[in-house]
Amino acid sequence: MAKRRQKQRTHVKKDADVTAAGQKIPKSMVIRTGANEIGASLSQLVRDFRRIMEPHTASRLKERKANRLKDFVTMAGPLGVTHLMLFSRSENGVNLRIARTPRGPTLHFKVSSYSLARDIQRTQRNPKSPGAEYLTPPLLVLNNFKASGGKDAPYETLLTSTFQNLFPPISAQHTSLASIRRVLLLHRDPNDPEGAIDLRHYAITTKAVGVGRGVRKLVNGDGVADLGQVKDIADYVLQQDAGYNSESEVEDDAKVEVKREDGGARRRGQGEGTQQRAIKLVELGPRMRLHLTKVVEGVCDGKVLHHAHIKKTAAEEREQERKHKEKIKLKEARRKEQADNVARKKAEKDAMKVKRDEARGRGEEVDSEEEDEEMEDAIAEAEGWSDDDGEGSYDEMEGIDEMEGIDEMEEAAGAEEEDEEESE
Repeated sequence: MAKRRQKQRTHVKKDADVTAAGQKIPKSMVIRTGANEIGASLSQLVRDFRRIMEPHTASRLKERKANRLKDFVTMAGPLGVTHLMLFSRSENGVNLRIARTPRGPTLHFKVSSYSLARDIQRTQRNPKSPGAEYLTPPLLVLNNFKASGGKDAPYETLLTSTFQNLFPPISAQHTSLASIRRVLLLHRDPNDPEGAIDLRHYAITTKAVGVGRGVRKLVNGDGVADLGQVKDIADYVLQQDAGYNSESEVEDDAKVEVKREDGGARRRGQGEGTQQRAIKLVELGPRMRLHLTKVVEGVCDGKVLHHAHIKKTAAEEREQERKHKEKIKLKEARRKEQADNVARKKAEKDAMKVKRDEARGRGEEVDSEEEDEEMEDAIAEAEGWSDDDGEGSYDEMEGIDEMEGIDEMEEAAGAEEEDEEESE
């Protein structure tokens, strides 16, 4: 029978950015800041962390030395990226920032220790080779975290919700059991005064219980049965090394009943179409130990909502809030000034173009547009601002502190001139 034709033009395609339950899938970028300075070990940790976040992450992202945080935030919107995870190295060690785009907040962590995935595999007797586990997101397990909606500090609830929103939510009605092949464990150490978080990454493996190793090899198609050491086929089938080496190694709570893939017949002590399988976790790596240092309101910038080491009084918090509002007002005023300058220059350019067209209509010689643009660029450079990026911004509007420093220098220069006049 011929294969049925699937209509492509008139039928709505399934949205890849939405789960089966209709919820939006979170996407992420794992970024190295200062890619040429963090070292080979931390670069490998970034690649291992990207494997954890697969498949909804930029696995082949390549950072350049000229890239800035603003570049990634700008591209996050069109690409549907919801979280940015930035690794960096400072004098105090390795840092990790998890930012929610486009408006924050941002959680700052200190990575006190870490182990790469290859280091974990070297310690294992039978390491797990990568396969189809990375085609689906991992199952997130949070241990000793504060439940949302309680009477805990606001940053505790924010910490829990941030980790939960990194991966698509699980729906009991729509999530397939076969799609859960990895586990990401985040354990908060209750004995640590700073609340350290241990990160572990595992692969889920299952094997049938009560089936001999020889039969299991035949079912899986791993080779031909070796009957040279047995006298009868029954000895080969009934050998005792079932499941994981022996059934004594498998605990009772590690045995579950799952639906048979082949839809097999009813077995004794089991429901119809099910079989008992043993579950085992194999660590994939990497490992990390994280300490939350602070929580910032915006994307790596803005008001500090929580700091692990600095405690402020109510008066200091009010002063911080006042300065923050003044900074926002100054930034908005400068942006408005830039927009006005861009609109003015555009109007002047349009008026000049109209005059040039009228002069050409009268047969007069006029300067070319390229010469006018070169002249305008030279004037813009002399004035200290440019609109090449279409926004007419000063050299990064984020540098408000530098502009404040210039104002202070001008005030100091004015005070010196007044002193000189009085001395004269």
